[in-house]
Amino acid sequence: MQQLSRELLIGSFDLHTHGFPEIHPSLGMALDDFEQAEYAKERGMAGYVLKSHIWPTMDRVYHIRQRVDGIRVVPSIVLNSLIGGINPGVLEAAILQGCEAACFPTWTSANDLANNGFSRTIRKYLPSLTAFMKAGLSVLDGAGALTSEARDVIRVAKEAEILLSTGHLSGAECVALAREAERIGFRRLVFTHPDSRSVGASEDEILEAARCGAYIEWTLHGMLPKSQRISPQKVVEWIERLGPESCVVTTDVFGTSGLPEPDQMQMYLGLLYELGVSTEDIRLMSHVNPIALLDAGK
Repeated sequence: MQQLSRELLIGSFDLHTHGFPEIHPSLGMALDDFEQAEYAKERGMAGYVLKSHIWPTMDRVYHIRQRVDGIRVVPSIVLNSLIGGINPGVLEAAILQGCEAACFPTWTSANDLANNGFSRTIRKYLPSLTAFMKAGLSVLDGAGALTSEARDVIRVAKEAEILLSTGHLSGAECVALAREAERIGFRRLVFTHPDSRSVGASEDEILEAARCGAYIEWTLHGMLPKSQRISPQKVVEWIERLGPESCVVTTDVFGTSGLPEPDQMQMYLGLLYELGVSTEDIRLMSHVNPIALLDAGK
């Protein structure tokens, strides 16, 4: 089994990783940015997306690429209030700086704030940012329709051929984004960990987003003791229900208690196999789908 999980890790691509520092230095990480890139390369991964809830990662990835070759590290931006919110102009500027993946708001989304989700962590470690959480962001207007800004963010992502994730928006908001993405032919939308407290999507919302062509993300973080929000068996049930062609598996781990991200991914892929997921389906969700989301049409 250990040998099989090692083989499954080779060529995998993690669409949701956090580096160091993330949120606050005291949270720590198993490895810093350069060490993580070197270790992922050593373990044979194809690459990963480097995400930060606070700042865009284009500059960090630029320096990682200068020091570590042979591994693809993808820079990203999260459209939180701190850096301009749901603003197509902000995304366009990020793309000019090399951004290849974007995410709708996380801790400044109205949904996260209402659910007391990840915004709790921000308030604890970065209380000075409370001012950015006074008015939560949404992609829907008062009538329940997508705002022009949200539609334009999808349009910009489509024109630039970059990955776009739904962040900590509500299930209803994510469905609205998925419908708009389907309408304009955008095929790179990822429904971010719908099982999390920060999102709280319903079964019907997950199914509808997938029907519209969105990829559904299932993270290792949600199964770990620190979160315990979903069981591995339930994730496997969802994969069977949706079909692996509609899913991606990621780690989304951070904090001092975690193993290095490549080891976490290896554990995740091995666990899926132990629970009956075929090696072909595991590779589809951890190799083929993630790379297609980043590179389709290029």
